[in-house]
Amino acid sequence: MRLDPGTIAYWRNFRPGSNKFVYLLGQTNDGVVLSFTISSQTKYLGLYPHNQEMVEIPFRSTDFLDRPSYIQCFFEVERTTLEDFRELERSGTIMYRGCRPEFLPQIAEIVGRSQLLTGYDQETIMSLFC
Repeated sequence: MRLDPGTIAYWRNFRPGSNKFVYLLGQTNDGVVLSFTISSQTKYLGLYPHNQEMVEIPFRSTDFLDRPSYIQCFFEVERTTLEDFRELERSGTIMYRGCRPEFLPQIAEIVGRSQLLTGYDQETIMSLFC
């Protein structure tokens, strides 16, 4: 599986009992894959500042998201070592679904002004874009 920034992967058992799509932001110099979760939950659309820290993936713009979905840029960034990521891929737990790099500029803008991410997460993610 390619790990290009903008890759969308399906992660079975992301959390116990919960499958998720994830949006890959890239890899750090020390081999950690950074990602945000993708969710179809709409409860954050009416909640400030959460609603300012989501990127909408237009409905029907992919063949694998069956409802309006959002890259959640306000939760803690998921950090997975490259070794662990590759093992999850080999076991079939993580599967490539597509690549949508056009959302990266909007994500960078949101992360740069985020009110909800920690400074550490902001700095780490922004280092990928600089």
